[in-house]
Amino acid sequence: MSSREVLIILAHAQMCDRCQERLVGDPNAVLRGRAVTDDEKALLSGLTSADFAGAERLAEASGHDVRELTQYHDHPVARLRHF
Repeated sequence: MSSREVLIILAHAQMCDRCQERLVGDPNAVLRGRAVTDDEKALLSGLTSADFAGAERLAEASGHDVRELTQYHDHPVARLRHF
């Protein structure tokens, strides 16, 4: 799995506590209208605050490579787009 949209969501939520709380607390509201598959929605909906404790843990929980995930930390959309 390496959907650009999922990686942007994950990278932003890892950097922004407010958006992370929103993703964990009400994933349906955050994911409504986003270009993610049903499987990706299920994965994102299953994340907990503990999954955001570090890059390795988030990569494992999301099924992504740590390097791939951390590359998106510098993506302009990931840095600026709040949920």
